[in-house]
Amino acid sequence: MSRFYNKQKEAEKWEGPFCPKIGKKLLKNAEHVNICYVLPAGKGIFQVQERQSSYIVDVISKHCDCRRWDLTGIPCCHAIDCIREERLSEQDFLPFCYSIEAFKSVYANNIMPCSDRANWEKMNGPQVLPPVYEKKVGRPKKTRRKHPTEVQGKNGLKLNKHGVIIHCSYCHEPNHNKKGCPMRKKGIKPKIQIRKKKDVAPGSQEMMGTQPGTSTGLLNEVNDNMLSVIMAESSQPSQITQQQGPLPDSAFIQQNQPSTRPVVLTTATKEGRAKITRQRRRHEVLQRRRQISLSKKKVLLQGRRRGLD
Repeated sequence: MSRFYNKQKEAEKWEGPFCPKIGKKLLKNAEHVNICYVLPAGKGIFQVQERQSSYIVDVISKHCDCRRWDLTGIPCCHAIDCIREERLSEQDFLPFCYSIEAFKSVYANNIMPCSDRANWEKMNGPQVLPPVYEKKVGRPKKTRRKHPTEVQGKNGLKLNKHGVIIHCSYCHEPNHNKKGCPMRKKGIKPKIQIRKKKDVAPGSQEMMGTQPGTSTGLLNEVNDNMLSVIMAESSQPSQITQQQGPLPDSAFIQQNQPSTRPVVLTTATKEGRAKITRQRRRHEVLQRRRQISLSKKKVLLQGRRRGLD
């Protein structure tokens, strides 16, 4: 309520067609016009060279390749340079929403203050109470709830089950599982279709048998002969008597074998940690010895000074 009053008083002091903040932004954009070089192409289209980059500006459709004019509606430095090239004013290309007239129309209406509570009319309606607050167990979460497509796994995005229709393993019906199956709770057995075996014709077994005059009988005889030959060949001893060993390496491979790299000990291994502890202990022992030798020298010097005195 007071904001509307303050904005109305503020707009009365302004002069000019547009708000002062928009004018300041125009002046700030106009400071970079000196580094732009304009090349007119005709019909309101220009090519603006700014250092090592170039932009295409369309003054008629109010578009620039830097996209600042398109997003804010305030001409950028490239557009201001093109507008000045045509001897026009940059304020003519500002939208109406930035004008003082539009600002005053937004804050023209007043918000009426409320009367005292004692003067309120009683409606005999239900009492409006705040919602019941339920304090949940545990520490409240601070992170937002992620969308199923944002859940990250070890190897990238996880495959969610969004939109997958589940089927019951008891009745094979959709949209529920075995735990919530109504037929299982009522004790009704599901209707499972049992596949029946196809009846075999009585004369088919006789046709499958080996008959001397048919082609199947001839095939069986040929197969029996092949099996007997294979069994006889397998029973004979193998002709290979010399044991084959690994192939010897050539002289080129032996000469160009890679040299073994030295193993660098780190604290990740047990040996590396032991080596570092040993070095640390040696350093401590050396420091103690130096301190003892220094203290002995001090005592000797003090004794000599006393003897001289």
